[in-house]
Amino acid sequence: MSSRLPVEQMTVSPEYFDVLDIDVVTGRGFTQAERTAEAGIVVVSATIARQLWPSGDGVGQVVRFEAPPSASPGARSLPSRTLTVVGVVRDPGRDSGSSYLETFRGVYLPTSPESPGPWLMLRVRGNPEQARQALLERLTSIDPGLSNIITLRTIAGMQTYMLQIAFWLTVFLGGLALVLTVSGLFSVLSYVVEQQAKEIGVRMALGATTRNVVELVLSQSLRPVGIGLAAGGALAAAVPIVLTTTADASEIGSIHVFDPVAYAASLLVIVTSCVLAVSGPALRAARIDPIATLRRD
Repeated sequence: MSSRLPVEQMTVSPEYFDVLDIDVVTGRGFTQAERTAEAGIVVVSATIARQLWPSGDGVGQVVRFEAPPSASPGARSLPSRTLTVVGVVRDPGRDSGSSYLETFRGVYLPTSPESPGPWLMLRVRGNPEQARQALLERLTSIDPGLSNIITLRTIAGMQTYMLQIAFWLTVFLGGLALVLTVSGLFSVLSYVVEQQAKEIGVRMALGATTRNVVELVLSQSLRPVGIGLAAGGALAAAVPIVLTTTADASEIGSIHVFDPVAYAASLLVIVTSCVLAVSGPALRAARIDPIATLRRD
């Protein structure tokens, strides 16, 4: 039984995996003699191997790459070809030792430095920024066009910066929603206590204590809060589950659906905020003078 799967392709030299600390799980990488696509071999990432061969590692399997449809009549596309899988490597990024690498889950084809449009990856000792400056001075003196020299740490910092912006924007919107919820809960409960002042006065005249009145108000308010927390927690767990089942789930990365720390912290913040919001109306209800209330009504 054959399966079709759209994958990303990257052409790399035999030294690529060692330079970037991408471990070979099974099989092997490319040899020095295998520096052209005509070698008929391919190395696949662990995610692609699991998707294509759930019961095996994929080494020795034969795959066929179909040429993608060209965007225009003059566009250049790779020809269709059949290749043999010689190795499976870990996904770059979180699953490998190179934490600065962008996640790539696809297939690797052999290439050489003489191929058109190559990228040169270097592994240096010491300060990578100093090495970058030295390379920039030397190479630009030879060819002024060789100015696009950047470290993986810088690339990772740019990606982290965008994630930080999204994180703080989410925190701000979540905090705003919490403030609106607390203020709305306080206003509604204050109105309810005002409307139930006569009932509360009758209860206190018949022997209800201050504690009974506070428990009454808290039970009326915290019940819908509990229902909302249960529904919100279920939705919060359902969203990542749905995302991990989509076709582009490999681009999302690792998602911890049930993170006890995140759930406990969120629950503590929401419950504390709601308790503080209902404390004011509850204490106001406890201070109601039953005699004055009955005389007024």
